Amino acid sequence: KEALGSGAIPVGIGVQIASPEIVEIAGAVCYEFVFLDCEHGSFFIETAVDMVRAADSAGTTPLVRVPSQEPSCIMRMLDAGAMGVIVPNVTTRSEAEASVAAAKYKMNGNRGARGACPGTRASRHQTSNWPEFVSWSNANTMVWLLIESPDGVENIEDIVTVPGVDAIMLGPFDLAHAMGLPGQTRHPEVVQSCMRVIAAAKNARVDVVATLFSATPNEMRVEKQRWIDVGARILVVGSDRRIIVTALR
Repeated sequence: KEALGSGAIPVGIGVQIASPEIVEIAGAVCYEFVFLDCEHGSFFIETAVDMVRAADSAGTTPLVRVPSQEPSCIMRMLDAGAMGVIVPNVTTRSEAEASVAAAKYKMNGNRGARGACPGTRASRHQTSNWPEFVSWSNANTMVWLLIESPDGVENIEDIVTVPGVDAIMLGPFDLAHAMGLPGQTRHPEVVQSCMRVIAAAKNARVDVVATLFSATPNEMRVEKQRWIDVGARILVVGSDRRIIVTALR
């Protein structure tokens, strides 16, 4: 949020390997955020909390891609100290509303439904002033919605107007697969769908998150600029698996 507020383009990586040290390395080389992938990664809450702790110590912002839209998944990751959630395969306005509600405490007439428990890691193990923590958490934790299906694209104009949605994350790989174009993230139909999502998000003043799929630094520079030119404000430069495989090759 600080980077966005200053006009910078925050850059992060996805972490799918159960390794707090990879998170520490990402912070050490000054990525603004990591997103811990509990949907496709090889870990869940017990390991995620250690990886969130590693992000805290390394000075990078931890977000978690939850494995489903279940409110309990969203709440548990935020209680563990994640500074935001990435919610997979959002297809309707009602799903977007439910995701935001699960991430926010009820306060000032909002529709928050996050469970109120002062004894969490996020609230410093029952040592925080509860009203102050609730206000701080609602203001600072982020909700990113993954759009990765034709249904999500079709309903995007409604989805982006839901209060509390901080960013829309493009999912061109899943989208291409769902459209019968497996692996073809640059197919014209996939690109057209992504551009519709970007246009709707920009119109609603919601940030767009794009993931780079290129394998080499030069290709990544070109892809990075292409996404920035069309309106992406946040970038994910691939996952730990992809980076390690590329380096080993």
